[in-house]
Amino acid sequence: MTIFSILIFSLFLQEIPYKAAEDFEIKLEYQFKQRPPAETTTVIRYDESQKERDRRMSTAMLPYLMIRVNLLKVPVEEVRVKAIDNLNHALLNKKIKGGDSFLLDLGFTDDVKDRVAPHEYNLYFLSPDKAQLSRIHLFVEEDGTFLVNGEKRGKF
Repeated sequence: MTIFSILIFSLFLQEIPYKAAEDFEIKLEYQFKQRPPAETTTVIRYDESQKERDRRMSTAMLPYLMIRVNLLKVPVEEVRVKAIDNLNHALLNKKIKGGDSFLLDLGFTDDVKDRVAPHEYNLYFLSPDKAQLSRIHLFVEEDGTFLVNGEKRGKF
């Protein structure tokens, strides 16, 4: 009985395949931006270290990351892309065709590495009836290693 239920359950959990590497191109776009000023109230945070406080209060120029996704080939059955981060926020939902390009704003690299900001993104390519046909998985490890569909693409 248990093996049968596991087989049935696994049929429903089929993973969406990765989009072929030759069908898209990922380009990292670095900028330096000034972090917005922290709140000016005198709030004491007892759970915050001096290093965390200094980082929060700093107005220095910091590395900021955006990712450009260029779609080189788009199959006829894929008509839409939807980008979702690991906090389940939809970042993008638009119609697509071959040659399209779009930008994903990941934020300050330190925030991504420290898990203050989202660090994982899935770009789902959808059919006209909104079935997920393929995906691109973007992941930033805590040491700054950047992975695209499980393949190392750099480090920041």
